[in-house]
Amino acid sequence: MSSNVAVLMPDEALMRGPVSGRLAIGLLVPMSGVMGVAGPSIINCALLAAEEYARFSGNGTDLILIDAGQAPMNVSRAVNNLVSGNLVHVLVGTHTSNVRVAVEQNLGNRVPYIFTPPHESDVSLVSNWGTMFLGQNPELQLRQPLSWLSQNRSVTRWALIGNDYVWPRKVHLAARKILRELDQMVVMDELVPINQVDAEYLINSAKRAHADAILVSLVGRDGISFHRAIRDLGADNSFIRLCTALDENCLVAAGGDETGNLYSAMPTFMNQKDEKHQRLIELYVDRFGLSAPLPGTYAEGCYRGLHFAAALASSGLLKQKSNIDALRLLNKVTTQTWENPLFMVDAMDSLARMARAEGNELEVVGTFR
Repeated sequence: MSSNVAVLMPDEALMRGPVSGRLAIGLLVPMSGVMGVAGPSIINCALLAAEEYARFSGNGTDLILIDAGQAPMNVSRAVNNLVSGNLVHVLVGTHTSNVRVAVEQNLGNRVPYIFTPPHESDVSLVSNWGTMFLGQNPELQLRQPLSWLSQNRSVTRWALIGNDYVWPRKVHLAARKILRELDQMVVMDELVPINQVDAEYLINSAKRAHADAILVSLVGRDGISFHRAIRDLGADNSFIRLCTALDENCLVAAGGDETGNLYSAMPTFMNQKDEKHQRLIELYVDRFGLSAPLPGTYAEGCYRGLHFAAALASSGLLKQKSNIDALRLLNKVTTQTWENPLFMVDAMDSLARMARAEGNELEVVGTFR
């Protein structure tokens, strides 16, 4: 670890107090809970980005880890304590949207909040809460993958299965609209509480509805349990499955898939071939080794979010503008303020991607504009 980068827990930051001359980033990452499987790789990518910024700028950086796998109000209280104590300059969050909503309501636009995963917001970049969205909304994430499957896999009847909170609800609304336009039918629509997934019931319900495809918006451990169950019940060849929250870590945890029927629509995949992405994988392996948790799309999104936070801190805009105006301006002028030598600090990836599970890997089958 760079001597200019420190990783602290909230209690440590509160005991130490504010430190001048260092960039303090509140890192909201699921270290427990339904998305805990993604936590280690997210933290690794955040650390990689912080070290790159420290070397490039010569500035000290503190990553203050907040467990975003806790109940939303507990996360919100932890953030409020840090912000009220002037202990963080910016927040970067890679977690579920129900946590984001709770944090926003308590944050009150006191510091910028950079939210990196796919999201449900209709806002293109910056909300009136002072939140910047770096991920994709359901329309961008789903339109082309659903169209591709309807044309190439001869499916017509869809079951929609997701967790019951704000993001999957919006995913289902968007999917219904897109599928209707594609002359596809939605024959089942189920939202289930986090940690309460009865996979056998859901799979049997999809069979009774004569679905030939399932859109799965179960996150983290819930999605892993569902995919394990569908294999154990011998139903993995009964449905085409398109997932909106399946990265390589979740696929490995689910035991992989050899059917050719499991797809994922996500912003990035480890096996995509563009130069910047492959360079990030090389840097990650050089830093953490081949045995480290896989740097899937959630981790890569956090990496981008950390670099955007660093660009915001270096721009000087926060001294002149409100959080909202600073975020909006920085998106327009990043190439003139601060640029990572490896990655351009861009706010949005406008490409939608879909991959098919081949064993423990996700192989890209479509990149859409």
